Amino acid sequence: MKTKSIWGNPPKRLYKLLNILKSENRENVEICIVGCSDGKFLMPFARAGIKVTGYDIDEIALYGGEKLFPIKEVNIKYEFNTKFKSKDFPLEKRRVYGVCERLHLENLESFANVKLLDFYKNTPSDSFDLVFTSCSLHYSKNAEYSLQDKVQKLGSIVKKGGYLYLDYMMAIVEDDYENFPESKFFRKGQIKNMLSDCFEIIYNKENFNPSFEGAHVDCVKDHFHRFGYIFARRIK
Repeated sequence: MKTKSIWGNPPKRLYKLLNILKSENRENVEICIVGCSDGKFLMPFARAGIKVTGYDIDEIALYGGEKLFPIKEVNIKYEFNTKFKSKDFPLEKRRVYGVCERLHLENLESFANVKLLDFYKNTPSDSFDLVFTSCSLHYSKNAEYSLQDKVQKLGSIVKKGGYLYLDYMMAIVEDDYENFPESKFFRKGQIKNMLSDCFEIIYNKENFNPSFEGAHVDCVKDHFHRFGYIFARRIK
């Protein structure tokens, strides 16, 4: 039985990372997904027979349960406007699979180690061939840590010769620190200075035009995002 994430399918670049690791013929490859949620980014590695560790603080995302979803009769895509305000949508509860349930249903439990863990408060001492996180750096839960603190904690568990992949939220309006505080949102080119000289950057891409995203579970109003992502290799 193949299961699906409530967040949809991973982007193609995740499979590029998977193919890079396969092409290097490493022995006993180990992956770490920080903010693994319901397994959107974790399951492809487990399906490929690669050992993957996942950390998250959302018990429902890990073990399953009910979440609130917006009810939308018509999907409308809006153009960005600084004064945009979403309408309110009625909400309904739906039962969702957690990543542990998905692993069990697909008989992949032997390839994954999933933990309820606040990674930034309790950074593990283990090291990995790839450390991956997607849009977890802006969460208010860890507001006491700066973005640089978080990036450095993620980098600290990458093996020499291993890889670090981060995608992250950027300020839609660069000089608006009230709505896009420095503790949550990156500015243009900022992340390059947060990686230590232990890393060489393979690529870094940032989106300068805000993209629309319709209301969804955990963010039940229409909204806009600006994203960036970076892929780097630890050289020392």
